[in-house]
Amino acid sequence: MASKIEQQVMASVGTIYIARQLVSGTALRIYVCLIALGLLARLVWVERVVENFMQSGVGNAHNFIASAVLNTELPVQIAFAALVIAGAWVSRDLARLSYSPRRFA
Repeated sequence: MASKIEQQVMASVGTIYIARQLVSGTALRIYVCLIALGLLARLVWVERVVENFMQSGVGNAHNFIASAVLNTELPVQIAFAALVIAGAWVSRDLARLSYSPRRFA
């Protein structure tokens, strides 16, 4: 049976561990991705983007994406860039996690 002091110490250790995980580098990158995705959803008409993408065809996807990004307003471009950059970092972190069992930050 654990003493009261031992229970309090272990509860503190658990709280600190969870807090460190919530503010780790990977977690912050995921937060940036979610915020950027939310901003994009608010700034653009998603149904129209999907509809226009389907009309352009899969073969012209790179032309459509380039045209869509270059012909938008600056806030949309910034949100898109943040999403792409943070998404690449998260992908790198996930690849590193699957490659090595060590903890990443």
